[in-house]
Amino acid sequence: MSDSQKKTNFLMPFSTIIIAYILVKIIYKLTGFHYDFDGIVNIKLLIDFAVWVVVYFAVDFLLKKLFSK
Repeated sequence: MSDSQKKTNFLMPFSTIIIAYILVKIIYKLTGFHYDFDGIVNIKLLIDFAVWVVVYFAVDFLLKKLFSK
């Protein structure tokens, strides 16, 4: 494995989290989604978690496809 591949594999989780964070913030601004922490489990918290999971795995998949050869 070359040095550039090792560096790409090391930076992948960090870049995935940063890109997912930016995309989730954009989605929340476009949809107007906002919630206050009312309790341990509520529907808005579950929606927030679901959006994070979907965006994170989508970004992770796209970055892996983009950088793997």
